[in-house]
Amino acid sequence: MNELAVNVLVNVRGKDVPLDQVRDAAIVKAFRQLADDVGKKLARVSCPTHKKGPTQVRLVVDKSGNADLRYESCCLALRDAVGKQLG
Repeated sequence: MNELAVNVLVNVRGKDVPLDQVRDAAIVKAFRQLADDVGKKLARVSCPTHKKGPTQVRLVVDKSGNADLRYESCCLALRDAVGKQLG
């Protein structure tokens, strides 16, 4: 199955750092799995108007562990399609 690349940034001591710079293996494993799951779901999404998928997909995790999905989209129709796919 195709998968869309999802970059993960984790807030560590007030600074967003890439997941590969996080030292806690349990955190890395959990967020890598989340990124993989999101990437698989988003790989199936495309804009009904422009036939493009989301780009520059990233998960930004705050200090409380809440993940915020961010991405570039061509229009609101793609945003709606992403929301529908992710539920």
